[in-house]
Amino acid sequence: MALIFDLGRVIVSWDPEGIVKAVRGSAGAAELARVLFDHPDWLEVDRGTLSLHTMARRAEARTGLSMAENLAILEAVPPSLVPNPAMLSLLAELHQRGHHLYALSNMGHASIDYLEQHCDFWRFFRGKVVSARVRMMKPEPDIYRYLLVAHDLKARDCLFIDDSAANIEAAARVGIQGILFTDASQCRHELQAFGKL
Repeated sequence: MALIFDLGRVIVSWDPEGIVKAVRGSAGAAELARVLFDHPDWLEVDRGTLSLHTMARRAEARTGLSMAENLAILEAVPPSLVPNPAMLSLLAELHQRGHHLYALSNMGHASIDYLEQHCDFWRFFRGKVVSARVRMMKPEPDIYRYLLVAHDLKARDCLFIDDSAANIEAAARVGIQGILFTDASQCRHELQAFGKL
């Protein structure tokens, strides 16, 4: 069985408010994070159809910050994506047991480029599909089908781990079983229930 992992909030951290706090301090961080990252422009960055510079410029009116100030926050995203040690241990164990691991993530170019350059967990993965590189995003069904075709997988032979219920439900609609991720301990327990550990 192929085990397919989301990246953000599963393998690596994703904390928009924390990113804003690190760049600008705590005052108004929650609202600024919401205005920047809970917006269609951020989805287009993940889709690979909008640059960080263009998003920073467009966000000036929403945030009240200059393009440069917005860009400083957006450029702080990639180094904030810190691997979860417990998940790295789990990946290593699954890999050692001979399972075929894949990554399927909504992520912009800057973030995936950074992770490829700075993280060594890729050695556990046979392949990956990243939204910005294929111009498709979860929970759109085409990205799941793309993963299956690109890596010669059968949906019935896959198990997908993601922190989003919508993404798990979308995978199920194309025949891929799922585990809704909450933390590494729960993920390990669920994989044991599936007989993978």
